[in-house]
Amino acid sequence: MRRLPLLFIAAIAVATFSSGHAYAAGDNTLSSSSPTAGEVVTLAPTQLQLKFSLPVGGAEIVTQMGLSLACESKLTNLGPPQLSADGVTVSAALTQVPQNGSCVVNWSLPDGSVGSFTFKAQTQVTTTVPSTVDGSPDTTIPVTADPTEKTNPRLGGPIGLMRLIVFFAVSALFGGLMFIKIVWPEGVEYGITEKYFRQVSIIAAIALILLIIVMTARQSGGGIGSSISPTAWGPLFDSNEGRAVFLRLIAVIGLGYYAWITERVLEPTNLLPTTVLLALSMLSYGFDRATGRAVILGIILAVIHMAFVAVWVGSIAIIWRIVLHGPGTVDLVDALRGWARIATPVTIGIVGTGLIQVWRIDGISLINSGHGRVLLLKVVFVGLLLFVSATIRQFVLRGMQNAKSLNEKVVYRLKRPVGIELSLSIVVLATSSWLMAMRPPYVLNKDSGPGVDYAIVQDMTAKDDFHVRLSITPGDVGANRILIELFGPSRIQNFTVTLTPANPNFSGYTINVPITRPGGALVEQDAGLLLRAPGEWTATITGVTTIGDLPPMTTTFIVADGTTVTTLPKQGLKRSTTTIAQSTTTTTVAPAPAVTTSTTVPPAG
Repeated sequence: MRRLPLLFIAAIAVATFSSGHAYAAGDNTLSSSSPTAGEVVTLAPTQLQLKFSLPVGGAEIVTQMGLSLACESKLTNLGPPQLSADGVTVSAALTQVPQNGSCVVNWSLPDGSVGSFTFKAQTQVTTTVPSTVDGSPDTTIPVTADPTEKTNPRLGGPIGLMRLIVFFAVSALFGGLMFIKIVWPEGVEYGITEKYFRQVSIIAAIALILLIIVMTARQSGGGIGSSISPTAWGPLFDSNEGRAVFLRLIAVIGLGYYAWITERVLEPTNLLPTTVLLALSMLSYGFDRATGRAVILGIILAVIHMAFVAVWVGSIAIIWRIVLHGPGTVDLVDALRGWARIATPVTIGIVGTGLIQVWRIDGISLINSGHGRVLLLKVVFVGLLLFVSATIRQFVLRGMQNAKSLNEKVVYRLKRPVGIELSLSIVVLATSSWLMAMRPPYVLNKDSGPGVDYAIVQDMTAKDDFHVRLSITPGDVGANRILIELFGPSRIQNFTVTLTPANPNFSGYTINVPITRPGGALVEQDAGLLLRAPGEWTATITGVTTIGDLPPMTTTFIVADGTTVTTLPKQGLKRSTTTIAQSTTTTTVAPAPAVTTSTTVPPAG
């Protein structure tokens, strides 16, 4: 009898839960999807959409589901799954473009339902010319890169190595001479000092010549062998960095001449030329990266920062190589004490100018940029260097306070930690050389190749950081070169540029731009894209991000009729009109078999 109430309650519970729909665990399946199973996707999708046959159980269940997309065995990043209001549709945004090839979508629900489907990604970009004339041939042409495009030799490794050797050798020469002038003028009396400066001068000059050779080879696109002759160094002077390196070579040769017999550095008659050469050797470092925010301030800070660094490295090198070469008299002790006194202001100068330079070219982008992450690694080594240096200076100032000479025991005790300090200095210079090969967030990429003056330049902006620049030249009927530059947003899909003439008797173009991040795409003039209609044209720019469609942007421009060319060099400037002879204008251009589109470097916002 006592069990009857319990049985009654159990019967009511069973009846209550069985009154709704009952689904067996793990029997949910897909009713449809986007992309669909077996579909060939020609435009990169912005999201995955799965529609299930049964309710999935709520938003909390969706957050626990498993969902992955792999194309050619390479995972594509997805955003968190989201449940639609119908309770059966799950969507997940793609945060990167899937790789071309076979793609597999795998999904699983917490109730045990699992499944997968495949589709093929083929996002090769096409340029479509809509036709308005019956019977006209098909004008859909795949955009392909020119396989015969010539690339410059990859010389980043040799340039980085030579730049490191130059950093150290020039610092040893400059800093060593400054140490002799300011702290230890007695050092010129030692024969090993003269030998040291001769070796450093030769190494610095040879390293600079080798750096000039590899930089010339990279700039000209030729080989290293053809860049050995000084008569082939012409391309070096096309950039500020190249001119600065050559100036540095001249300064090093001059300093080497005076340091060859080191006593000449201290002679009053040589004070002016040696000071000028020392200044030129450091001034040349101000133009290694003369760009970014506050360029003038950056040049000044670069010169001061490198001067402090060179004094530090050169002083440590001369202490390790000469002062601690063996026991000696009180002048060696005075050299160590002199360095201990000036090391603190030198340290403050290095850290202070370095922090301002970080703000100028990196800002707060230390984690989300490659340059910033390497910079953080450099900070770690600099911290270790300062710790070792502070320990050595404390020993010199306190432990050698009453020393009258440098005995063998002190030399043995200091040789190793000073060697560690010198090694850490070289490691810091190596990271600096590494950083020189990278582009900070606030530094523009270097222009390469011949410049092009575009006849029509239209700069368009809209909401959601949508910023596009459209450049066209020569702006005449017929074949034209078109450059499309994207400055924002940071990611884009289905990026299209539609060119429509006002004259309805002529067809327009829709260009599917093959970029997904800020950058540029170029349609060459011989690609077969012909602007046949003179007069007014309308350009419409569209795109999609992971959060939805971007607001379309439109602009108008004028294509000349072949007799009068209207040039718009920059927005906001006055247009100039030039009348040319009719016979010099080509209005019929045979279409090329393929459109050549090349992706350029990301432009600066």
